[in-house]
Amino acid sequence: MENKSNKYLIPVLCLLIACLVGFLAYNAGKNSVSNSLNEKEETINELLENRELLYQLNRDSIENIGIEEGKTVYVIGHKSPDTDTVCSAIAYARLLNMLGYKAEARINGSAVNKETALVLTEAGVEIPEELIDASGENIFLVDHSEYTQSTDGMDDAHIVGILDHHGIGNVTTGHQVVYEAKPIGATATIVWLDYMNYGLDLDKQTAYILLGAVLSDTTNLTATTVTEADKVALEKLSEIAEVEDVDALYRRMREQALSYEGMSNEEILFSDYKEYEAYGTKYGIGLVNSIDENSSKQLASRMKEALTEYFSTRDVDLMYASVGIREDGVKIDYVIPANELSESILKNAFPDYDEYDGTSYIFRSGLGRKSKFVPGLDDYLGAHPHE
Repeated sequence: MENKSNKYLIPVLCLLIACLVGFLAYNAGKNSVSNSLNEKEETINELLENRELLYQLNRDSIENIGIEEGKTVYVIGHKSPDTDTVCSAIAYARLLNMLGYKAEARINGSAVNKETALVLTEAGVEIPEELIDASGENIFLVDHSEYTQSTDGMDDAHIVGILDHHGIGNVTTGHQVVYEAKPIGATATIVWLDYMNYGLDLDKQTAYILLGAVLSDTTNLTATTVTEADKVALEKLSEIAEVEDVDALYRRMREQALSYEGMSNEEILFSDYKEYEAYGTKYGIGLVNSIDENSSKQLASRMKEALTEYFSTRDVDLMYASVGIREDGVKIDYVIPANELSESILKNAFPDYDEYDGTSYIFRSGLGRKSKFVPGLDDYLGAHPHE
């Protein structure tokens, strides 16, 4: 009987030991999971605290903006206002108001183009008033930093900030200034980034106009200056704006951008015209949109007439019109010089043009104003100063 009892004693002990080991392992695992969850919660809380700290530090970084209490900051873009410059001004003025400043958006001209009008109308946003003279005003510049592109009186204004995605212009200040420039597709993307950096929520209306601005200045993300930031901005802004078909919005915008119906040659040339100064030489470039090569040639002919007539009315040494096709991945620019000097410098600065048709120098891989035309002219003028 004793032997029989001993026979079962060892298996029972083994079973008890196994249960004990399992129980201990379970408790150890349970404690491990609990500790892991606690660690994750602590990490999340730490990240949230750091995020709030980051927001506050970003907001504090512009405290020395230098605005007297109760004074208005006018946020304004360049002459011949386009969608990016107008919508960025509106959205950034709203951002400054959310941060406790008194800010209002203004436009640099008496009207906006058809594309911009469409975006603002669909968003339910009024076109800002024109700022005729900036003298003595508090100014925050967006989408440019050139006096030649600014409203009158800018050299006598109190410039408190610049937000841009172009090269450094000739606007200068003798005091601290908010200066934020990034080599990306649209100024509107920088505005979107600032909303996030300051921890501010975008409303549906503001998101809609910023979405339109990014679409416009990046040609629906096909421009050579597009970055990952622009792509993410487009995605996030479309979600907030509740725009499901972004391509459809872009098509509506594009139809308006390509429509010059009822416009004079002068209105077309100066609808998207910018002036620059480099190494003592002033020059202007007007951009014109086209849908195909036939319409490009027709518009180029009209722009040649406009350049001949209006070149002398502008205080510039060189002047060009650039008729561009940006459809279905095609990038072609028909560049028309205003006079012999403009033509000579164009050929020397860009000798690799593909064709000259008697009116236009044709660049079949594109000569984007922001990415190639202006940088190329500046480089050439720097190496060959105009006497």
